[in-house]
Amino acid sequence: MTPKFILRFDDISPNMAWSKFSAFDALSREFNIPLLLGVVPKCLDPKLAVEPVRHDFWDVVRDWSARGCTIAQHGYTHQYVTRCRGILGVGNKSELAGLPYEEQLSKLVEGKKILVQQGVWQPVFMAPAHSFDEVTLQVLKELNFLHITDGYGVYPYDIGSLRAVPQLFSAPKHFGFGVYTICLHVNNMTQRQVENTLHFVRQHKDRFISFNDAVNISCPVPGISLAIRVITTCVLRKIRNLRLAKAD
Repeated sequence: MTPKFILRFDDISPNMAWSKFSAFDALSREFNIPLLLGVVPKCLDPKLAVEPVRHDFWDVVRDWSARGCTIAQHGYTHQYVTRCRGILGVGNKSELAGLPYEEQLSKLVEGKKILVQQGVWQPVFMAPAHSFDEVTLQVLKELNFLHITDGYGVYPYDIGSLRAVPQLFSAPKHFGFGVYTICLHVNNMTQRQVENTLHFVRQHKDRFISFNDAVNISCPVPGISLAIRVITTCVLRKIRNLRLAKAD
């Protein structure tokens, strides 16, 4: 199976870097590529305020949803309150992991409520800083979420009661088979990174699929999916541990 790609954008909020994102949005329209968009329901993170507010923000989000894009709930306020690495062990900060059940439930209920009121909620969750724990999964199940965009390996798999579509790289990399979620933070991308990613999308436009299509893809060879998940978990965790050690 030739590799398939999902184009994911984190930190979608009224003050995001619209000037950089606009090129991706235009490319999505041109080639009918459905995007995966992590919308922060009530953004209170000052680091995400990089450009003037779009007062038509929710109209834009509704337009994306109508176009077939996947709207993922990206936490609640995007404020990091713990140093818990969560199940995946990606970083050292979290909006949710490490908090008791009641606090996580309150945040996710309020976030979902906003998206429902705006008519854009879908049963997909995107954890800020890729950090969630067993309590988060329990709360997501109770709130009728079905899918999560995160995890190791190159094929979707079950994590708790949710279906996880793995996310390994923030750049267009792949092993020649499987499903790859390219995770982009446009606020922090250089113009060269933007141009390189746009070029890759144009060159491989027929391999980009929707998140909903990716959920149903399975590994054609039994056992390979688990083996790759174990390998990528070990390797990427070591790399991330080294990065955290250098940062400290």
